[in-house]
Amino acid sequence: METSTTESLRTVQKVNQEMLDYFNSSYVRKLEQVQNLKTEQFELKVKIDELMKTRDIYSFKTSTGHNVFSPFSTAVTGQQEKAEQIETQLHDLMEVKLSLDQRIAGLEKEIDDLKNRLLILNTSNKKLDELLAESDEAETETQDGAEAEEPSEEDTPEEIHHGLNILMLNQYEKKQLAAKMSKSVKELLDSNKNKLEILSWMLKSDVNRAKVTLNEIIDSTDHLAASLDTIITDLSNEPDTSEPIWTLLNDTILEYKEAHPECVIESDVDCPDYDLNLPPIITIHLVAIIREIFDNAFRHSNANRIVANIHISSRLVDVRINDNGVGIDSNFSDLSPWYSGLHKIREIIYLLNGQFKIGGDLISGTDVHFSFPLDTEQTDI
Repeated sequence: METSTTESLRTVQKVNQEMLDYFNSSYVRKLEQVQNLKTEQFELKVKIDELMKTRDIYSFKTSTGHNVFSPFSTAVTGQQEKAEQIETQLHDLMEVKLSLDQRIAGLEKEIDDLKNRLLILNTSNKKLDELLAESDEAETETQDGAEAEEPSEEDTPEEIHHGLNILMLNQYEKKQLAAKMSKSVKELLDSNKNKLEILSWMLKSDVNRAKVTLNEIIDSTDHLAASLDTIITDLSNEPDTSEPIWTLLNDTILEYKEAHPECVIESDVDCPDYDLNLPPIITIHLVAIIREIFDNAFRHSNANRIVANIHISSRLVDVRINDNGVGIDSNFSDLSPWYSGLHKIREIIYLLNGQFKIGGDLISGTDVHFSFPLDTEQTDI
């Protein structure tokens, strides 16, 4: 493919992406509007229901035994007026509800139209990506006979970038642990120290108050022990690597199914060799990566369906997880914090000589795909 054609395709792709971003933002904005209106609709329905019940109480009901000259006639008339006032309020609220219903229906129609436009734009984007990939591949083939060049300055920083990221992530985790220990352990120890000083003084002056303080110290010590247990669990929270990897992964996904019944989770863990013995460190990190992806989906995607396909052979681990949520920005690497879970996954996959890819949009949700080679003989890593 000629260079001019490639440049034209890139221009079309850029314009297409700008349109996609515009319609994406419109789609999200209208979804939020509908959600707000439905909240108003629900609150309005509650008010109408309450007024209807109140109207029934105040409604004037005639009786054959009623005497218009009785002393209760004034009260009855007051009830009747109240019922009429409520009826008027109900009429006004019903009109507001009808207008609200029409607005919601109109917005939902616009949302459907936008969804169709997004589907068309996403399809065209994927086709443009394929054409540009073919173009890049053709250009690469034409350069195969050329003399190998020295690595450019642009290639070198990528290696340094990964190295710095890994060092920074390790240091960040240490700081997080230090902060957690300071809050959960050191603060409680300082508090107990102060209470002990007060206790030593109260034993001589106020025995009853001393007993209360002693109980507070006991409770605080129990809380301290529980905090230490939590930190220890976080530090050593590793799966039982003596279990088959397919069992561990199925159990992990089952935990999420039970914890999130509102979400449909479909999974297929394909491991032809049931007795496959992975290096323990690989097992630990694979389970951790799966957990991070699921946690990320439940924190950010608003998905109600997740599909996980995991294939493990003696030579390769290949994982694809898709959710039907709001998708992810193509520039997530730049937009999300450097210490985020997705950055950590990317660096772990890099260390395993693997490939990591993530993408998606409002139509297709978020699609995470990673793979890395295995050397099952290295069982003592």
